Amino acid sequence: METPVGGTNASAQWEFKEGGVLFKGPIDTASVDTLNGYTFLTMIGRSADGSAQMTLQVFGKDLKPGTYKTPFSLFAYIKGGTQVYQTDQTATDSFTIVITKADSTGISGTFSGKASGKAIVDGRFSAPLKTSAPVTPTTKDSGQVVLWSKAGCGGDTSTKPITVSVSGKSGQITKFGTEPATCDPPGTYFLKLPVGTYQYVAKCASDSVTGSFTVTKGSCTKAQVNFSATPVPTGDYFPMTGGFNWTYLYEASSPDDTLYTFSLGNTAVFGGKTYNRFTNTDGQNKDSSYYRKSGSSYYEYVFASSEKDSSSGVTISFPAYEYTFLIDNLTANQTFTNTYTGTATSPSLPVPASITASDKTTILVTGATVTVSGKTYTNVIKTKTIYSFTAGGTTTDIYGVEQWFSKGIGLIKYIDYQSPPFTTPTYIKNITRYKVI
Repeated sequence: METPVGGTNASAQWEFKEGGVLFKGPIDTASVDTLNGYTFLTMIGRSADGSAQMTLQVFGKDLKPGTYKTPFSLFAYIKGGTQVYQTDQTATDSFTIVITKADSTGISGTFSGKASGKAIVDGRFSAPLKTSAPVTPTTKDSGQVVLWSKAGCGGDTSTKPITVSVSGKSGQITKFGTEPATCDPPGTYFLKLPVGTYQYVAKCASDSVTGSFTVTKGSCTKAQVNFSATPVPTGDYFPMTGGFNWTYLYEASSPDDTLYTFSLGNTAVFGGKTYNRFTNTDGQNKDSSYYRKSGSSYYEYVFASSEKDSSSGVTISFPAYEYTFLIDNLTANQTFTNTYTGTATSPSLPVPASITASDKTTILVTGATVTVSGKTYTNVIKTKTIYSFTAGGTTTDIYGVEQWFSKGIGLIKYIDYQSPPFTTPTYIKNITRYKVI
């Protein structure tokens, strides 16, 4: 369900209190997505004056009345581009969304808990999940329309059927090629409708496109469904706006073996630089990561670390540092390098020895089109990074990583190589869904 900006819907609304202050407004969008056995409910509302945005989200194996707690519930409130309240996805059970009703007509419930250290209370939401019935033109005049496509789901030479819905009716396009010469050839979706302008929705699994056509009296309107007509992407190659989130599945793993990454919208300062905080939930494991962007460069902050090898007694230590993981204005075959200096200590060493770690990233390709988990992504940068360390004058390569970044979406694919010559993957993770608001 989507309500246009400026529109009203008495049954689509939200409210909550913090510090005795009431916040409320309409819900503009409510959607349910199902992917790989998981169901995601997302509701986006705004304040009455349009200056603030509220987001609620729950996800799990099924969407039904019940209680959903962090990390399976999410709440965010942004005003004037600044994150005011945000749940901590690593703080288990700190925020609760209760769905009291969930059926084909709508969803409603309550929410409360901690967000950005504040107590959110008396939260309520209600929203329909179906669009209102289309208004049938009053005229008795009618015409014909045929919806067709050059290719099936997946594009190119695919013949996988496309499901199409128009004015409450649905059908399939099952044959593909050039624009039909007649209005009702086999394999197209043919309708007879009253004169007027209509919108269609075409679906291929979880992907969809919309379009419109106008029916005129006694004529045949031919409307092409085109999944390849993807808009030119905008935004960063690694978005950091609060509320953005991504889900990845490890290749050859079960649907339960997923990684859920969420941009919290709050920040932290390290070494005088401000970083955006992300949470990463991998099964029962949860951690945080910190990123920033300056110009065309993207950075991650890494905390100080120390690791001891039990067999040799050698302890390797590195102070905190940041490293560049992507520069988005480079061309293919250009490179950039990060270098870090640490120490190696052991009972046999009279003084700590200096050790240097480094990584060299090569831009393999830019502007690419890549298909991941059945979905096509455009304007993709692919990189390969080789990590090494130098001790005693000897440099050793230790592992490699390949990454694919899609403009406006973020990381869509990741391959890890643990042993030279870095051609046999240790594991692969692929994006399965994303929410970029």
